[in-house]
Amino acid sequence: MPELTLSRNDHRQTSMVCMYCGATATTKQEWRVVNHKPVKGGGGGGTDLVAPSGDDPISAGIGLLMLPFVLWELLKGIVSAVGALVGFVTKPRGTPAPTPKPARPVDPPTTLVAVTTCDRHRRFRDRFVWTGFAMGLVLVALWVWAIVVTRRVMGTENTDLAVTLVMTAILATILLPIALSLWYTLAGPVIVDRVTENEVVLDRVRQAYFDATGA
Repeated sequence: MPELTLSRNDHRQTSMVCMYCGATATTKQEWRVVNHKPVKGGGGGGTDLVAPSGDDPISAGIGLLMLPFVLWELLKGIVSAVGALVGFVTKPRGTPAPTPKPARPVDPPTTLVAVTTCDRHRRFRDRFVWTGFAMGLVLVALWVWAIVVTRRVMGTENTDLAVTLVMTAILATILLPIALSLWYTLAGPVIVDRVTENEVVLDRVRQAYFDATGA
């Protein structure tokens, strides 16, 4: 099915041509779609590897020899921390910096989307609703018929009709919704298929629209 790409920076008016049959459109449905920035996939974080420390006598001896140096470095760190703390406490207090004003909220970018239809296709979506409703009634009636016939022939040998009705009801319950879904997917109403940072893509726009508009 052809696609119609609408650009956020393109301010031209949508042609008054029906997007289903290419005839002169009489109705235009407009709304704004918020553009989204592409989401980048998160990278996997690395794993920290910890080197194991030895517990043999040689390692213990080396650790004992290094103990004075470790204590000396610890003492220098403590003295530096105390000096920094004293300097911070005795530092004269200045005038606190003014609190920055919060930035004004910025409206997200949007794209004006319009679907144009003629009088014949103005309620194009309703045909799928009514078909689904009729399909539900048919399935209910078929199951009721199958159950009534099955109870009537229960305990007898004349069960061919009951078995046929039950199998038909099962197959219809599986196949009819699938058929309706395929019909809606392949020949359904115009929908917003994809939204990017600068564009909105409409799907299921009929080829007759592009032929009539020369797009």
